Amino acid sequence: MNTYMLLLRQEKIDFGAYTPEDFQQIMAEFDRWNAAMIQRQELLLSANLKDGEGRLVRAGQSAQDGPFTEIREAVTGIFVLRAVDFDAAAKLAAACPFVARGGSVEVRLVPQLELEDASLPVLQEQMSKRQSASSSATAEG
Repeated sequence: MNTYMLLLRQEKIDFGAYTPEDFQQIMAEFDRWNAAMIQRQELLLSANLKDGEGRLVRAGQSAQDGPFTEIREAVTGIFVLRAVDFDAAAKLAAACPFVARGGSVEVRLVPQLELEDASLPVLQEQMSKRQSASSSATAEG
């Protein structure tokens, strides 16, 4: 199995036109897409990126506000997954809920994925938060 990174780009999606119900529907679609990949042991991690915030770092300069991209180029999320080859990874990307709405997904091979020693506590913290949120939601439901 190979590791691939999916970069979700906003492209033609106008989030300003979406209602709260639209966002709930999108999140439900992502939940189903994620759950299917998790069940098949393909999805390793995913993350949303905060809109409009970032820094651009270049040699010899201090960090500047950024990223400086056209809205169609804005990366709004990332996924890291396992697939046999590019075709299999592209097939997973094509099922992303962004694609049907006018977004795009860039598929990139990650030749060597390394988890550094410092990542374990961070991953454990994230899992703990996720389990707490899940337990709270179950208790409220």
